[in-house]
Amino acid sequence: MSATAVISGAADGPPIVLIHGVGGSHRVWDRVVPGLAQEAQTLAVDLNPTNSIERDADAIAGLLKAPGLIVGHSRGGLVATALAERHHDLVRGLVLICTPWSTQSRLAARGSVEQLLGAPVVGSALWALAGGRRTQNALKSAFAPGIQVPPEFVTDVRRRGRRIFVDSSHAIDRYLAEASLVERIDELQVPTVLVEGGFDARVAHLPPVSGRPATAEVIRLPAAGHTPPWEDPVATKRIILDALDLERGRALGTQNTTGEAS
Repeated sequence: MSATAVISGAADGPPIVLIHGVGGSHRVWDRVVPGLAQEAQTLAVDLNPTNSIERDADAIAGLLKAPGLIVGHSRGGLVATALAERHHDLVRGLVLICTPWSTQSRLAARGSVEQLLGAPVVGSALWALAGGRRTQNALKSAFAPGIQVPPEFVTDVRRRGRRIFVDSSHAIDRYLAEASLVERIDELQVPTVLVEGGFDARVAHLPPVSGRPATAEVIRLPAAGHTPPWEDPVATKRIILDALDLERGRALGTQNTTGEAS
């Protein structure tokens, strides 16, 4: 199996499933899990990503015994979307955090460094030379200016290795080339919240209202970069719990608005 989960919280109630992005692990959620686990069973997935978004979604489906709220960060948001497409009965709602919505929206992936990493010989040499310090510098694009890159994020990227990083990145482009995230969300008709970081340097903000999903709520966290679960865990937790809406026994509200959280 290419996915496992760290499970926290009560066993009753709809689960909250948390899916990390490229090069990450369940640890990206460490600052929000304690608050979420007070309300529901929380599954922070450790995914061994493949070169297929759909295959990764199937691996996560194998972990679930009941439908729940699926939360994805960055690439994890695409895996969450594919899970809803392929296993609709397991998904009560989606919260997609700093998720690329088109191939062109992938600002860092279109940069020269990540393009070179995909080259067989040059990429292998670059990865070998990078080491911890250079990897830490490269990861600054995942955080707002002034936020220190946590050492565990560096460890996770290095542990995954270049091949997994490149393959899982290419999988994003293939998935989005088939249909954009906006098209997929509108087709799904699953209640969805899209979260943007005001200082996200890795994924471009969604286009104006006319180019956004008609069925999704968009929330921007103005002080966060690409990693709100770590940078702004209080607001991230609130968004997830609001989406879960345990009190009313449903995953998401039906109101379709665009807002900004502080």
